[in-house]
Amino acid sequence: MPVQYAEKTCKSVLGDIGVLNTRSWTKHCFDPYENCEFDCVYCDTASKQYCGTQRNSVPVYAKINAPEILKNEITRLRRKGVVNIGLAMDPYQQAEKRYRLTQKILTILKDNNCPFAIGTKSDLILRDLNLISEASKTTKSSVFLTITTLDEDLAKLLEPNAPPPKNRLEAVKKLSNAGVTTGVWISPIIPYITDSEENIRGIIEASVQNGAMSFLGGALDMRNIVGFHLFLEQHFPSLVKKYDKLYKTEENIFTHYPTETYLYSLYKSFISICKQYDVKNYLPHFHTRKQALLFYLRTYFKLNGKSLSDLLPLLNYLPPTQDLLQTVQLRFGNWSLSKSFLKAFHYFPH
Repeated sequence: MPVQYAEKTCKSVLGDIGVLNTRSWTKHCFDPYENCEFDCVYCDTASKQYCGTQRNSVPVYAKINAPEILKNEITRLRRKGVVNIGLAMDPYQQAEKRYRLTQKILTILKDNNCPFAIGTKSDLILRDLNLISEASKTTKSSVFLTITTLDEDLAKLLEPNAPPPKNRLEAVKKLSNAGVTTGVWISPIIPYITDSEENIRGIIEASVQNGAMSFLGGALDMRNIVGFHLFLEQHFPSLVKKYDKLYKTEENIFTHYPTETYLYSLYKSFISICKQYDVKNYLPHFHTRKQALLFYLRTYFKLNGKSLSDLLPLLNYLPPTQDLLQTVQLRFGNWSLSKSFLKAFHYFPH
């Protein structure tokens, strides 16, 4: 059954859900589309939208009045902050070919010198390469391509309708060559399926070769417990019991996140590989500040030859340094002294 499109209106564009929830450390966020036709099996929004239904029976809604709403909102902003486009739904899914909402929104942001961060799995973003490149010359804008595996067959199984990994790497290369700050989200990292050192290393190596400057690693969020369990039972039945152990508490209750032992081991490996490829901007994604604080403190005290720089990425998670770093980036980011300051304090992702 082909994907159906429908139209709806929205009341606001420049929502603020808190920087920890955006993966791009931004103040504002917006999804031009509701629902997503890429049909990724791990999607953590699927539990609300598709429970008990066939996914392609639920239409993709285009928020057709978003550009007009943004024009009014942006003039009332007291202080411009980075706008994250593509928080939960891909802004360059196939519906964008018809509605061009993402393109219109980016044009408005560019014309108003408002920085943005884009997250996508689609090489359709290259249609707007000139627009994004021009905006990057005057604002602190960035793009992140999600790559969970380089295995084409596995990618097709996990992300059935998304462009293949090779297309995303090509988008990374062209964006980077055009002067756009470009990075890769290795997220979600799926336990026992894409969490091997070989898989993570392969993504980082290929991405660095194609110009990626920043990496974010994020473990699978099991918010879509029912849907992902069905996927495991069909394709990886031997992993079902492992997932039960990994995502259940002692009270036999499912949690969204894997055990801290697994999580911290995974992120130590991710950071180690980033360092091996001389990646300067990398960050494991935690959902709470407590998780981040415990990880960095525990990791730091287990290191040989402890260095203060190993603790600096934690500043991205902690107020007021979190706000300070973003303010310096937005207001003084073009100054050499500011660039050195942000680099020294491992500001992510810019």
